[in-house]
Amino acid sequence: MHKLLNSRIVVTIALMLISSLGIAQQSNQVEETKIESLISKKIVMDKEGKFKDRYTIQLFYGEIEGARKVEAQYKASAMNWESSLEYEAPNFKLWVGSYRNKLDAERALIEIKKDFPNAFILKP
Repeated sequence: MHKLLNSRIVVTIALMLISSLGIAQQSNQVEETKIESLISKKIVMDKEGKFKDRYTIQLFYGEIEGARKVEAQYKASAMNWESSLEYEAPNFKLWVGSYRNKLDAERALIEIKKDFPNAFILKP
């Protein structure tokens, strides 16, 4: 009887270990999936310029009427960098592009300055 009890305990412990290993593997798979998802979201956000560690070009700083006028001029031009109208009390800023490094921003600035001579590079 004592031997039978010991063998049942050993089998029970073995089954518990096996099931806990399965749960741990599932947990690791869930964590890996979450990590992969976060990495892919970060890559997309980086490509979209959501992080403020990039360079941009400022075309205008002032009242809303002037900002909208310059924005309309920019959109009518052949340039295809994305523009955004930002508000910093009490003025508006018109920003163009999101560049990973200053060299890319300087290349774009050369083109932009042809139509907007007061444009300059900034890193918000």
